[in-house]
Amino acid sequence: MHYGFWDSNTKNLNEALLNENGVVAEKLNIRDSDTLLDAGCGVGGTGIWLAKNYGVNVIGITLSEKQVKLAKRNAVNKKVGHLVKFYAKDFTNTGFPDNSFAKIIGIESICYAERKEDFIKEAFRLLEPGGRLVVCDGFLNRDDLDETEQEIVNDGLHGWAIPNLSTVSEFKENLRKAGFKDIEFVDKTKEIKPSSERIYIRGILGYPIIKILNLIQLTSETQVNHAIACVRQYKIIDDGIVIYGIFSAQK
Repeated sequence: MHYGFWDSNTKNLNEALLNENGVVAEKLNIRDSDTLLDAGCGVGGTGIWLAKNYGVNVIGITLSEKQVKLAKRNAVNKKVGHLVKFYAKDFTNTGFPDNSFAKIIGIESICYAERKEDFIKEAFRLLEPGGRLVVCDGFLNRDDLDETEQEIVNDGLHGWAIPNLSTVSEFKENLRKAGFKDIEFVDKTKEIKPSSERIYIRGILGYPIIKILNLIQLTSETQVNHAIACVRQYKIIDDGIVIYGIFSAQK
């Protein structure tokens, strides 16, 4: 589930997610003749929406076989099974031929790469000349964190199984080194804050229950850490340690 983008007219998370999809589509400048790679597609939400609304061919990849099955089912339910395909693949080493895609997206997925530059290099290889990359994700706003700030960040990352976060400047430099041009970053932190607050509230309310159940071995340590991450993500975003934004770039 993504954070989505909220504005004064947004009533719920579903609308926020549709807002984010629309912004992504605009950044991509999608044509119905495009073939698009959804890198880290999860259960296929964004790719399916793009196929349904723009008629674009989509290939979604995720490491989870379970997610692949759910994504295929979702595509059929949305009547775009003929436009969308899903595979269990690593987005840092896909095995697809060079120049296979006109567009590539990574929506809250690239943060899970151990080395973000590995994804960026693979994306550059896979894009056809003139192709576009769009990444929506969280990024460190600075790298000079004190001990307390680093501990809070570590709690958040650990609970959501994220190995590390790139700074905005690091990610931009890796794009440049890979050969991308027309690199742009747009800060969307304000637009995701309502979702961050909702996640925080769920974490605050859920943690005591999950912790008690953990003590009697009815919930796992992973669930406890996830609840902690729900609380911590709000702190690091509200304090400006992490910002949420969109990178777009062209090959």
